[in-house]
Amino acid sequence: MEIEELQATWTQMSEELEKQKKLTKEIILKMTHQDYKDRLNKIAIPEKISAVFTYVVAAILLFRFYELDTLPLQICGIMTLFILIVLPYFSLKYLNGMRNLDVSVLNYKESIVAYEKSKQRYQKFMKFTVYAGFFLMLIIIPVTSKIFNGDNIFLESQGNFWFWFLPLGMVFYYLFTRRIIGCYNSNIKKAGIILEDLE
Repeated sequence: MEIEELQATWTQMSEELEKQKKLTKEIILKMTHQDYKDRLNKIAIPEKISAVFTYVVAAILLFRFYELDTLPLQICGIMTLFILIVLPYFSLKYLNGMRNLDVSVLNYKESIVAYEKSKQRYQKFMKFTVYAGFFLMLIIIPVTSKIFNGDNIFLESQGNFWFWFLPLGMVFYYLFTRRIIGCYNSNIKKAGIILEDLE
């Protein structure tokens, strides 16, 4: 009788230990998933705020598009609208693809492969946005000048504006984008390290 009770107790303890291991693993996966999302939220929150700002600017431009009364201004306006609408959409889409990676569902290898694929897609897109942003910086000037000041810089002399603006704008834009992309890449790398620690 004692041996049977001992075996029953042993079996019950083994089952409880197995349940405890499974529960601990689930808790660790949930915590890792939350840490991963928190790390990427450091990118997502500023991206969402800038997307709202960008869409507001696009809406203002769209409502006042009729003020762009020459073909060069209209071309600049259309390209500006396109960049202001499309870039934030894809940025948030690719970032959400990375954020929605659920490590509690995927195994370790699948998580790493999915993360790397999402990371590469997002980083390629970020490189593209650097060039598109510089182009936007150049084409939005005539549009905003016409809408807010009534000046058509294609028809009126601008003095030394472009002589000073281009070099200073390029330096500022380079420093700004370098800082932002460095911060983004750092957070993406740290999110990857969180996933790698699962092994």
